Amino acid sequence: MNKDSIWWNAPEYFSRWRLFPRAFISMYIYLLWDVVTWFMELPDPNMNQAGLVSVIVGAGAAWFGLYVNSNSTKFEQTTPTMPTTTIYSDESRREPSREPIREPEPKKEIKSRY
Repeated sequence: MNKDSIWWNAPEYFSRWRLFPRAFISMYIYLLWDVVTWFMELPDPNMNQAGLVSVIVGAGAAWFGLYVNSNSTKFEQTTPTMPTTTIYSDESRREPSREPIREPEPKKEIKSRY
């Protein structure tokens, strides 16, 4: 199989762009919105209906935590890198100064009056 074909590179891009987790979190947001609006429109909600909403909201917290803490799969880098060169200015080529290095003064201890 040709390594430059779309079929060879597709799994890498699906993982890098995290398409499936984003689709699932989008579907969950829609489900949460729909359930909450349904629950708020009920004239007299009972414990079973409140439990359903509670489970969906709690599952969303767990799902969102997994989504945020997940990483895309690491693939080998396919972009070419260019070598870099450092350009020095004229000031950096001067002779180092012959002045002695002074040590910093010790910090004074602050005494509390309490």
